[in-house]
Amino acid sequence: MSQLRIKVKPSSNKNRIVKMEDGTYKIWIKSAPEKGKANKELQKYLKKNTGVPVRIVSGLTSENKTIEFDIEEKEFIAKLEELATETQRTQR
Repeated sequence: MSQLRIKVKPSSNKNRIVKMEDGTYKIWIKSAPEKGKANKELQKYLKKNTGVPVRIVSGLTSENKTIEFDIEEKEFIAKLEELATETQRTQR
């Protein structure tokens, strides 16, 4: 089991991920933070785009979250890097 801290911005115009200068990941999610909708969409977005199911282990009502997954942290981060790079390419 590995964990990673992320920042989530709900109510966005589209789902996307960016690696910040400090090395953390910021993920924008379309759903509003109502009744767990944004958390569910976050989990679906990450599973669809990384192939890895994630669980939110802390921060259910916060923008700052800790997610947990069943692969090595460096392997999951590599998948996030690829997704962030793809996000940046499509925004240009």
